[in-house]
Amino acid sequence: MPVTLTAGTPRAVRERNDKRDVPAYLEEAAQRQIERDCLDELIADFDKVHGQAAPEAVATKCARLTGGAPTH
Repeated sequence: MPVTLTAGTPRAVRERNDKRDVPAYLEEAAQRQIERDCLDELIADFDKVHGQAAPEAVATKCARLTGGAPTH
């Protein structure tokens, strides 16, 4: 399957990754995006069943995960 990238994308990958293999980098990026898409679907399904989480609860959980202070 051919993939078209803007001219700057492969150049930026090589610059950021010390000449790293561009196809391998793009494969990893695609896999991360698939994981994010799956998480988005899980969250949407959860929200349908349980309703959206309160913003304060989300901020508290984010703070626990990142070690920061909650932002409300």
